[in-house]
Amino acid sequence: MPDFRPVSDDDVGAFRSMVSYAFTPTRGPTDPDEVDEDDIPAPWQVGRRYGLYDDGDDLVTVCKHVDFDVRVRGDTHAMHGLSAVASPPEHRRQGYVGEMLRESLATSRDDSVYLSALWPFKRSFYGQFGWATCNRMVRHELPPDHLSFAREATDGEFVPLGEDDWERMDAVHDADGAALDLTVDRTEEWWQKRILSGWEDDPFVYGWERDGDLEAYLTYTVDSSEDTGTLQVRDWACAGHDGLLAVLAFLADHDSQVDEVAFWTGEYADVLDLLPNPGDATTELSLGPMVRLVDVPAALEALSYPEAATADLVLDVTDPLADWNGDTYRLTVEDGSAAVDRTDADADAELGVGALSQLAVGYRTADELATVRDLDADDDALDALASLFPERATLLRENF
Repeated sequence: MPDFRPVSDDDVGAFRSMVSYAFTPTRGPTDPDEVDEDDIPAPWQVGRRYGLYDDGDDLVTVCKHVDFDVRVRGDTHAMHGLSAVASPPEHRRQGYVGEMLRESLATSRDDSVYLSALWPFKRSFYGQFGWATCNRMVRHELPPDHLSFAREATDGEFVPLGEDDWERMDAVHDADGAALDLTVDRTEEWWQKRILSGWEDDPFVYGWERDGDLEAYLTYTVDSSEDTGTLQVRDWACAGHDGLLAVLAFLADHDSQVDEVAFWTGEYADVLDLLPNPGDATTELSLGPMVRLVDVPAALEALSYPEAATADLVLDVTDPLADWNGDTYRLTVEDGSAAVDRTDADADAELGVGALSQLAVGYRTADELATVRDLDADDDALDALASLFPERATLLRENF
């Protein structure tokens, strides 16, 4: 029987080879014997390595768990970022990945972590296992001089930032994400190894100060060829509207160096409304990461609910992967807190764990889920679910 466990030091090379080939197939598999753990780039070092070993104790598929604390409905909750899921061609389509995903969730449950998130290579692949989209994102690309309107709107100054400035940047990030659920409480390790470090080259880092206070920052890279160049913003945050204008002005001042600037925002950002000619920007809406509940009763009991909302509902939840979740639950809510018990009573609402996960984090409402038939409930149950799980602005911006 396959065994899911932490990857041993002896298998770090094999782990790296699998992940490298999965995400950069043009390079082919690396030689596990040539991997020096001391030379692994900083972004690779974050997270705990796990692997599924077959009956012969050979490593057949791998993943990582990254520890996050995220905001959900105003409170902070632990979440595992599931990353680096990879399997070599000779072990694919044998059920190993599905088994590993299940054991990954079981490990998270044992760790009392009831949220799991990932970035999918293919949305339908992870959707079949119960993960579901948790936010949308917008990529903007336009010539830098189209942002010149912002130059006269600010009175601070930009300064280079370095690794010692991470706490100042963290305060700006937290202010920027204060109204967005799924904002991560970043650690020093995350700042140093994932935000301020690169896979090959580190990004450039600048901050905007006013009266000595940091109010905005951005990290970025510049890709160039003989004819064109693009400044790609990797991470940015602003403590207020003036900081937003300052960043746009900073990008505009690269008009002599690059032909395009590109940056991401959440779907709720108002950048297009600021542009004099928004039609000049190439804007692409895309789906972001996916999330799922690891432990349904533990997650529902841990969430906070509107103080005025009361409910006594029976939910029939299906889960294609975590058999401990598939059951019927009585959800009782009063004074902002919930109690969840398994029951044999007839269900008031039926839904899968993916839809329940979207409802829990606030990405989709009960009415939206019912409209697309991801939720089956009568009008009274829909009204109750709507009162318990109002829509929230969500943005999980971390790449992992």
